[in-house]
Amino acid sequence: MSNGPWSTVIWDAQSGDRLETVEASSGAWQRGGVTDQTHTFPNPGLSKADVHDLFGKDRPRDRVLAHCWNGTPVYHGLILDSDYHPAKGMLDVIHCDLRELASARWLFGIGASTQTFQWTGKSWRGIASRIAKIIFTDPISPAWPLPVTIPADEAGSQSFKTDGYEFRSGESLLSEIEEMPGGPDLDFHPRITGDKFGWDLRIGTPHLSGPTFELNLQAAKSPLTEVGVKTIGRDKITGVHGIGDGSEWDMVRGGAAAPVSAGLARDTKLTVKNASLTDLNRRAEGFLATRVTTSQQWSFNVKTNAVDEGGIDPAQLRIGSIIRIESRGDWWIDDGWTEHRVLAFSGTLDDPHTITLTVETI
Repeated sequence: MSNGPWSTVIWDAQSGDRLETVEASSGAWQRGGVTDQTHTFPNPGLSKADVHDLFGKDRPRDRVLAHCWNGTPVYHGLILDSDYHPAKGMLDVIHCDLRELASARWLFGIGASTQTFQWTGKSWRGIASRIAKIIFTDPISPAWPLPVTIPADEAGSQSFKTDGYEFRSGESLLSEIEEMPGGPDLDFHPRITGDKFGWDLRIGTPHLSGPTFELNLQAAKSPLTEVGVKTIGRDKITGVHGIGDGSEWDMVRGGAAAPVSAGLARDTKLTVKNASLTDLNRRAEGFLATRVTTSQQWSFNVKTNAVDEGGIDPAQLRIGSIIRIESRGDWWIDDGWTEHRVLAFSGTLDDPHTITLTVETI
């Protein structure tokens, strides 16, 4: 079986060393989400001990599955589980994005929760960089560091503090930074340097960026398929009650409100621990800003450039890439160009030349 330009490589999660290129009979992958994905393999022709070692049978997350386009990785997934089917002679290998690991790591090792972590005079980008460096690359133990390239610190006017007794996971801290007003989008982009695999942490300003692609919806040979346009209004809110620490009338209370012109009033509440009134209001403002209008969520598939000269090269696609689509004469979509920022993209070996994109209209 040949998967064309696609190949699957298993590599060591700490050294970045290539272990084996293996042919998958089927497989699914996704960038921009922390959800389980599965590749299925026939017997790779190795000894039992070697195949157990290759797929990390007894050492979950020590092995990484790379899904590559013409040798360039477009997805890396930590191998978590496996499901063997003797009657079929097939092994399902379940894998997930690197941020799955951040949900079970703290800024300290076992027995070291007495520390306080505080950064001042940094941008949110700089603070995210500091957190990611500890979570993924610091030598907290020999089993801790991963081949993740972290951008240098960046100065700014923000500050951030977390105490060990709060036991905030790395994922909760990174997610909080992303949700701050002006907080950056984060992406752990798969890379290969020479024959060493790893990740590059990309930090947006605040959005991530990437190559721009222009496509025509009505063209006779348009690479676009399965286009859907969803308008989302149910999540719209016009105000946020900010709730902080304390009890009864001593509770820290704040919030944020949209102008009357935003539409019929519909509010929500946001609880934030260990926040001053200023911080509470800032969080409420950021929460409101992303929910005060309806949103359009486009979804569409696009063919790869291997089968359509107007298609997309998967190795060039990035979280943050802009897809410009021209539409004329449609009864619902306005005439002209629309721009869509790539939030996630995925694919399967069952349909190897179709890339499914999740985007936001900008």
